[in-house]
Amino acid sequence: MLGLFFVACHSNDDTWGDWSRGYSFSGKPRTGAVTFTLNGEVYVGLGRNENVEEKDKYLTDFWKFNGKSWVSVASFPTVGRAGAVAFVVGEEGHQVAYVGTGYREYLGKETYYDNFYTFDGVSWDTTTVIKLPKPADRKDGGRRDGIAFSLNGKGYVGTGLVSGGMVVNDMYCFDPSKSGDAAWSNVEFRGEPRCGAVAFVIKDKAVVCLGAASSSGSNFRRDVYTFDGTTWDDKEPLVDQDGRGFDNDYNQIPRAYAVAFVSSRDGGVLKGYVATGNGSYPGTCWEYNFDTDRWDEVTELPAAMNRRAYAVGFTFNDYGYVTTGGSTMNAPIDVDTWKFTPGIDEDDDND
Repeated sequence: MLGLFFVACHSNDDTWGDWSRGYSFSGKPRTGAVTFTLNGEVYVGLGRNENVEEKDKYLTDFWKFNGKSWVSVASFPTVGRAGAVAFVVGEEGHQVAYVGTGYREYLGKETYYDNFYTFDGVSWDTTTVIKLPKPADRKDGGRRDGIAFSLNGKGYVGTGLVSGGMVVNDMYCFDPSKSGDAAWSNVEFRGEPRCGAVAFVIKDKAVVCLGAASSSGSNFRRDVYTFDGTTWDDKEPLVDQDGRGFDNDYNQIPRAYAVAFVSSRDGGVLKGYVATGNGSYPGTCWEYNFDTDRWDEVTELPAAMNRRAYAVGFTFNDYGYVTTGGSTMNAPIDVDTWKFTPGIDEDDDND
């Protein structure tokens, strides 16, 4: 009877996945860092650390992850910032990362950035600075805590918090084959305004979800959208609707400032995963099956992994990783890194 009870409680009990310790991040602890994958290698940098002795609490360093160690690379070419975003596109036969937006605070005043700098894996280009378009109702396109993703050779940037404390739902497409203002176009995100959302790409479609209606982390968004570069499609919302059994625990998913990664290790099917963040259930991790439009809870974060938000998540060698972050934006935790392996039974020894 006990065995039947556990089977009934989880429809995915044989593929919960396993969390294990990874190689600790070699930079300083930080919140609001940014990550991107360029030529098969993962980069993490920027962010904020209130505990550094320097007057400037915003970091510029970047680190490259090769699966077994973190190696220092060229630092960001201008002032440090937190809450930035990044996307990667191909240009003239090679990949280039665009890193930009974000904010920094000084004497109680926040400065929001709309500029992007490019990185080719060796150095930063300081001669060409790309800026987000200026909406008609704002002085610039600056923002923090937005999202970005790459899709079909183009980059996308949107949502987030702008000056004046306003949360937005705009979305812009960057086409590297064009120049100047013509490189950007508005693709009009259909979802509600949000900050601290996540985005991941499966089968040439982006999935955008989570986030909150304000930077305080209240009023979590429950709508989910997919985007193929042309059309936004709404998916099942993250709510428990009467008469359906599969969404009984969907109230545990909404959160803000979480991380996302993808993996095909569960049955060879590429799936998305979200974990950490601000919410009522920050220790839970959820798997999204694009084909069925269903979410399943997988193994929760281990007890040894401090609960966190404002972290970064990425995929390397088809494993999911989470590192950096803090209990709040102003309270960075240690530089521990955690690795998630989908599709296997949990091993308590790894905790």
